[in-house]
Amino acid sequence: MSQISSEDEFKTTIAEYLESLPTQFCQRVFSSPAACLAIFRLLSTVGKQLIMSMLYLKSPLRLQEIGQWAKADHQRMVKSKIHQLRKLQLLVEEKGSVSLNPIFRKQLQNALTGGGDFSSFGIPYTGEGSSRISTKQLAKYADERWEAILHFMVGRSSQSHEMLAPLSESVRSILRVSKLMEDGSGGMTITNSGFQFLLQDPASQVWTVLLQYLKLEEMQNTDVVEVLNFLFQLVSLQLGRAYSTEALTRSQRKMLGELRDFGLIYQDNLDSKKFYPTHLITSLTSSGMSNEAASDSVQSELTKSSQQGYIILETNCRVYAYTDSPLQIAILNLFVHLVSRFTNLVTGAVTRDSVRRALAHGITADQIITFLTSNAHPQMQGKTPVLPVTVTDQIRLWEQERNRLKPTSAYFYKDFAQRQDFERVLRYAQDMGVLLWASSDKLQMVVTRQGHARIAELSKQQRASNAQQQRTSTSSGSAAANKRTN
Repeated sequence: MSQISSEDEFKTTIAEYLESLPTQFCQRVFSSPAACLAIFRLLSTVGKQLIMSMLYLKSPLRLQEIGQWAKADHQRMVKSKIHQLRKLQLLVEEKGSVSLNPIFRKQLQNALTGGGDFSSFGIPYTGEGSSRISTKQLAKYADERWEAILHFMVGRSSQSHEMLAPLSESVRSILRVSKLMEDGSGGMTITNSGFQFLLQDPASQVWTVLLQYLKLEEMQNTDVVEVLNFLFQLVSLQLGRAYSTEALTRSQRKMLGELRDFGLIYQDNLDSKKFYPTHLITSLTSSGMSNEAASDSVQSELTKSSQQGYIILETNCRVYAYTDSPLQIAILNLFVHLVSRFTNLVTGAVTRDSVRRALAHGITADQIITFLTSNAHPQMQGKTPVLPVTVTDQIRLWEQERNRLKPTSAYFYKDFAQRQDFERVLRYAQDMGVLLWASSDKLQMVVTRQGHARIAELSKQQRASNAQQQRTSTSSGSAAANKRTN
C-alpha cells in the first residue's frame, strides 16, 4: 500500500476505536496533553484546521458560520468533518452551535504551549548508565524484531533465518487475538487476514498490532484508558532520546516489556531504569521520520527497497523484481507466479491462477495493485499511471470473475392468503429497500435479513386484520341468518 492511503485507513480505524469509548473514558483520555496532541495529529488536514480555528475562541460558533469558511462545492465535506469530530467527542454541539470539548481544548493548548502536566510526554533519563544508543542502532534493533514477526508469518522462520530473534508468547498471543495467525496441527499458520497484513506498509502494520493489543488488554480487564494514554505518550516521544521508567506504574512497565518484543521499545533488560522508543512507534502520527532520523536509520530489508522501488511490471503481465530479500520474495509469491531467481533479481508473471490464489487468501485486487504501485521501480514511477492499465484492469476482471456469486442471508416468503396481502408487503419491502427478489405470479418474495423483522411484523398485523375481518363477517352472517329464521 502507499503510505498515504494506508495511514488514512488505519487512522480511521483508530478514530473508530475512540468513537466507541464511553464519554467518561474520553474525558480521561483528554486529560493528557500528550494524548490530545497525538489525536490532533491523527486528524485530517480539514479536521486540524477546524480545531485550530476554534482552539482559542471563548464562545461557540454557529454551524452556518463554519459553513461559510468553505466554498459551496466543499461545504458537504466540511459538514462531514464536523460530524466526525463530534463522534470523536472533540466538538460539543448545542442549539445549532459547536465548540471544542473544554477538557480537550485546555490540554491541547497546554501541549502546544508547554503548559500543564508536561510529564505526559515522558521524563527524560538523566542518570548514569550504559552508553547512549544511536538512532542507527535503534533502527537496526527495531527492524530485526519486526522482520522476525513477518518471517514467522510467512513461514520462513526455520529457513536460513536462525539468527532472527525468537517470538515471545505475548507476540504469539497478539497474532492469535488479531486472527492474523491461528493454531494448526503443525503449529501456527497464517490466516486470510494475515495475508492482507503482509501487503500493508510497516506503519499500517504497527497500527494493526496496537489496536489488537488494546483489544487483548480489554479482554484481560485492564484499565483501557491508562493503556491508551501510555500508547499516545510513546507515540509523542523523541527518537533517539532515553526516557526514565521511575515514574511509570506497574502496568505501564509491563507494557514496555510487551512492546519491546515487537521492536517498538528498546531496553537493555526488563529491570532497566531507562528505555528508548524506536522509529516504528515515534513516526506513527507524522508523515514520516525526520531527516536526521532517516539519514541515521538502517532501513529493514522490507522497507529499504520499497522506498526506492524494485518492481517492474510489463504490459504482458511479466514481473521483474530487483531484490534478494527472502521476505520480499515470499510476499511477491502471494500473487505472482515466480519463474526464475538470480542473485539480485526475481522474474515471474501475474497470472489468472496466481491472482485467484491470492483472492482465495482474502487479498483483494486493489491491495495487489496498490502494493505494486507503491513498490514500483523508479523507471515506472515517472509514468502516469504507474502501472499498465491493461494489467490493472485484468487483475480486477479476474476478481470480478471470482466474485460473480455472492451469498446473502435472506428470508423467503410464500403462501400469501390473498394477492392484496402480497402486494402490500411487496410495496413495503420496496419502500424500505430490503427486497431481493419477487414473483407476482407465484406470490413469492425474498427479503434481506435486516428487513425480515419489519416484514414479519407487517405480515402478523395483516393476518390479525384478516382474522378480525373474517370474524366480523362471520358474525354479521350469523346475525343475518338468525334474523331470517325469526
